[in-house]
Amino acid sequence: MLRSRGESWQRDPRPGASVIAAGGLLLAFVALGVALVFAPAFIRFDAAVSEAIRSVTWPWVESVARAATWLGDFWPMAALTAGAGAALWVMGRRTSSATLVLTVALGSLLGSILKLLFGRLRPALEVARIALPESYSFPSGHALSSLLFFGSVAFLIVLHVRSLRVSALGVGLCGLAVFAIGMGRVYLGVHFLGDIIGSWLLGAGLLALMVMISARWGAGSEERVS
Repeated sequence: MLRSRGESWQRDPRPGASVIAAGGLLLAFVALGVALVFAPAFIRFDAAVSEAIRSVTWPWVESVARAATWLGDFWPMAALTAGAGAALWVMGRRTSSATLVLTVALGSLLGSILKLLFGRLRPALEVARIALPESYSFPSGHALSSLLFFGSVAFLIVLHVRSLRVSALGVGLCGLAVFAIGMGRVYLGVHFLGDIIGSWLLGAGLLALMVMISARWGAGSEERVS
């Protein structure tokens, strides 16, 4: 269990480790973004791998990808975030509630700003299986917001749920949702694989910071549930 804010950080190295992990993940995100914009060989490799993913011919893949990409749209993710935040608040876990909502909201806003900064174009219109968004490609908003939400939920499940079986199931489902949403965007032709991996790096870095904040402000000291 994470220590409450009344206890010294010097006795618990995990907040410091979270900062180091966050720094490494965010640096990896920046390095990948620069490579995807300025390194022609890397750009060609990313395009080739993305094309291989789009060429998968299993009959059920497109249906799953469309359902997953709908789940990762703005309004479904906003509703899930608000609902989960409200439920945690009613349950008395106000630190967890605020951390979840702020992580998703501020992280998604940061992703939108970074799209403008990197300015990477999306795949060609002719490869898209759905309407091609007008925004830039890197990082993927769907992949980022889904990782921030489901990653936050997975962290809170581990933090508050005693049952190892229930915890493992919850974390596994969260990971599956993140993977399906991210890869679905590549399959549907609206993102390159590098956009998704970059979003996962950025989201994981922000989640590491969330762990640090929770350790500082006492989410780990909230009562656990069965």
